[in-house]
Amino acid sequence: MINLVIAGLSAFLALLLSSERFSDLKSLVFPFALTSGATLVYGLFQVLGIGADWEQWALIAVVITVGILTVRALLLLLFDWILQRRMGIKMPHLIRDVTSLVLYLSIGAILLPAVGVEVTGLIATSAVLTVVIGLAFQQTLGNLLAGLALAWEQRLPDGSWIEIDGRMARIKESGWRSMLLQTRLGHRILVPNAEVAAASIIQLGDGKRPVAVPIRVGISYKTPPDLAKSILLSVARDTPEVLKRPEPLILASDFADSSIVYECRLWTRKAWLRDNIVDAFLTHAYAALARNDMEIPFPQRSVHYIRPRSEGDLPNRGLEGLQKAPLFKGIPSEALEAAASHARILRYAPGEAVVREGDVSDALFLILSGEAAVFSQDREVSRISEGEIFGEGAFLTGNPRSATVRAANEALELIEINRKVLGRLLELHPSLAQELAQRFAERRLEGESLRDESGAILSPRGLVAHLRHTLSRLIGSS
Repeated sequence: MINLVIAGLSAFLALLLSSERFSDLKSLVFPFALTSGATLVYGLFQVLGIGADWEQWALIAVVITVGILTVRALLLLLFDWILQRRMGIKMPHLIRDVTSLVLYLSIGAILLPAVGVEVTGLIATSAVLTVVIGLAFQQTLGNLLAGLALAWEQRLPDGSWIEIDGRMARIKESGWRSMLLQTRLGHRILVPNAEVAAASIIQLGDGKRPVAVPIRVGISYKTPPDLAKSILLSVARDTPEVLKRPEPLILASDFADSSIVYECRLWTRKAWLRDNIVDAFLTHAYAALARNDMEIPFPQRSVHYIRPRSEGDLPNRGLEGLQKAPLFKGIPSEALEAAASHARILRYAPGEAVVREGDVSDALFLILSGEAAVFSQDREVSRISEGEIFGEGAFLTGNPRSATVRAANEALELIEINRKVLGRLLELHPSLAQELAQRFAERRLEGESLRDESGAILSPRGLVAHLRHTLSRLIGSS
């Protein structure tokens, strides 16, 4: 009678758990149905007296179905209730499968002897089979153990993106023998677990943390690096899927044969869209560089024939800069042309030092474009604008530089006027010595005093005379 009650109760629970209300417990529906059927058959065999052997087999069936039901209930309790709901830990399917196998074997070893099944003989007989099977399935067992190790570490969860052997793919499922990957082309790849465990894998994440996409671009040597980096940075900021924080980073990474190579590191949370990001960046960079007359050169060799400079090779920009400078106003054009033909135009990147405090130099500088910042003891004290001259103190006296001058927030272009250039200019226009000495004296009177050879402080008039004498000596030395 009790068997019929158990059968009815099991059938009722199977019907009850099959409803949507108990969707989390649907894995118990089939074990309850099996238990109900096996218990009902066992009860009918007892009532009908069909025979001891048949009743024994029916009882074994009942024990097996109860064991299945017990294992399913324990798995639900451990993985779904305790680990996932209470502790927030979602275990991989492989760990769950291995745990269920261990539970099935353990409960079978406990319940089967209770109904007269001799388990010891089965274990002894299976020992030889185990050795044979182990030798035949070494590779499969290796993949199984590797899969268990990967599942236990949980460093490659399902749904995450990885790069393995140069292929970018998303992990669809981790199985007993292999890992199922899906590429961005829709291809599905089965990679044995042993190969996954031995490979060097780049984890691209699941969209929660930023990952850098490196892109290398070569730009002509004609383009200064600071200008090239500013254009590339502007393009990077406007590229879809590129984060504003961390900000894109543009680095000059190599002086190659035909170009300066820049590495552009674009940060994104969708590294699996790398091909799209690279495409958008390069497309926009090509247009932006073309708008700014910046060349992306192909491999090439340039042969330059350098001919000696003559009076006809006048650097127009240098001449224009000298003509605009207040210091040289009124100087005859032929004198400025002579000076410009020997002067050099130099370019400094933002923040780069032109002269340093304590250095000895025989040149002064005229700013063509940009702005220079003057530092004394690492503190900025003033700015020098376009058309102004600096460095005349060390130039005229031969003393070490009293301050450090750097390019300010943008590139700085200037004309370097050394003793040879100024000597040529003074030779053609000696009256410049008086004017330059007066200007230099005014600048020095605002700062520290200048002393003569005896150590006495020079008066304003004496200072002008001293400097004019120094400039006059340049005429003779030129």
